[in-house]
Amino acid sequence: MHITKTDYLEYTYCKKNLWLKKYKPELFDGVELSEFEKKIIKEGNDADEAARNLFPDGELVEIVGVNGIPITKVFLARNTSTIFQGAFEHDEFFIQADVLKYNDVLKGWELYEVKATNDVKRTIPHHHVNDLAFQKTVIENNGVEIVKAGVIHLNGEYRKLKKVNYDELFIIADLTDEVLEAQDEVKQQMADLKTYLHMPEEKGCECLYRGNNAQCTTFEYSNPDVPEYSVHNINRIGGSKKLFYDWIDRGIYHIADIDNPEKLTGAKKAQYNAYMAGKPTVDHGAIKEALDGLTFPLQFFDYEGYSSAIPRFRGFGAYEQVPFQYSLHILHEDGKLEHKEYLITDPQDDLTLPLIEQMKKDFDENGSVISWYKSYESQRNNKLAELHPNHADFLEAMNDRMFDLMTIFSKNMYVDAAFKGSASIKNVLPVLVPELSYNALNVQKGDQAVERWEKMIDSNTPKEEKEQIAKDLLEYCKLDTMAMVEIYRFLLRL
Repeated sequence: MHITKTDYLEYTYCKKNLWLKKYKPELFDGVELSEFEKKIIKEGNDADEAARNLFPDGELVEIVGVNGIPITKVFLARNTSTIFQGAFEHDEFFIQADVLKYNDVLKGWELYEVKATNDVKRTIPHHHVNDLAFQKTVIENNGVEIVKAGVIHLNGEYRKLKKVNYDELFIIADLTDEVLEAQDEVKQQMADLKTYLHMPEEKGCECLYRGNNAQCTTFEYSNPDVPEYSVHNINRIGGSKKLFYDWIDRGIYHIADIDNPEKLTGAKKAQYNAYMAGKPTVDHGAIKEALDGLTFPLQFFDYEGYSSAIPRFRGFGAYEQVPFQYSLHILHEDGKLEHKEYLITDPQDDLTLPLIEQMKKDFDENGSVISWYKSYESQRNNKLAELHPNHADFLEAMNDRMFDLMTIFSKNMYVDAAFKGSASIKNVLPVLVPELSYNALNVQKGDQAVERWEKMIDSNTPKEEKEQIAKDLLEYCKLDTMAMVEIYRFLLRL
């Protein structure tokens, strides 16, 4: 059994989940990666490949896995100056290093890990320093001296012009001193990891002390006493560690068993009250005041945005959101409802100009603009205004009259325990308007929309498939704004 650096990083977060992957892989059958998780992997691979442009003399070990070790040894014997994906193993541990570059002055090798992030991460499970210390330990046990270690990460300030400038896109952060300082602790973790993987299965897992969104894949298997709706689902409970840990230490998993509810505040208290009451808690006055402040026509608006580690479009940087479509439902005071939409199907050099020009035709210059989590839409408008200053007045005026419908829920004016502590439209809609569902759509989530749009604009995608994707994207975005309309109508009936 080989222990990779991915295994090591997972061990530092939830060692039981790693043990189960090694010995009970059937528990992971049917657990597919989300489109978001797939994209993260793809972005990492894209960044790794792009960073090789910084080392034009490099040679790649093209075989993934332990069969790459003999090729790595050949490259080392040839005195190859830079090696990509060099493979090494020692005492069950195995790594492939993104970049190894020989330093003629220090007479040793520089080790670099390429990360598709805009900075260096120093928290578990994405601890870049410990990642490097793990690799350094394995490599040096093969008699290869590492004299420098660092992370090559993306430059958040870089903006693409014509072609990508890789020297400006990437930043090389020297972490040698931090890696040296961390190495003893990492070596001990490696020894503990090897011992743990040869021990019998333990009960439970450390994710018992984490909120719902931070739990491992096998949480339910390892913690069968925790109900489906538990204290772990309380809004941002991971931020109230003292209170949360006390419950877990005393075996309080059911919300109804909480014996000190007076210590809950804000959204946590509101969720608890709604759960215990068995019905929503509603601040009718606050909701009425919020809705009375809106001006007709009401323009329910939603962007879909694309991002990538390696910027594809002029004027955008790494992971900067590129709005590629919008949906607009316009509700008039007499009840009449109109729908407008736009989708970029054939990206040009000035990618977003046609989108803005269509928006200026579709939007009424009067009336409230209503979004869900308005900071996203307003930030996109700010970016578009930066790229197209001639249209800045129009975009800034949109922002000035934008109302965030989500605040009704995030500010506890309407709280239903069935939201499970979330104010996401994907959690609110099925509870308030169950007849309106994403389930029948080919695109059901934002990460799927991003993947589908990327596929649609690919020149290798057949015309018929492009047309179907365009249809699917328009239907998805249309439902986003129709969902806001129906939630607004629901609130109005209150």
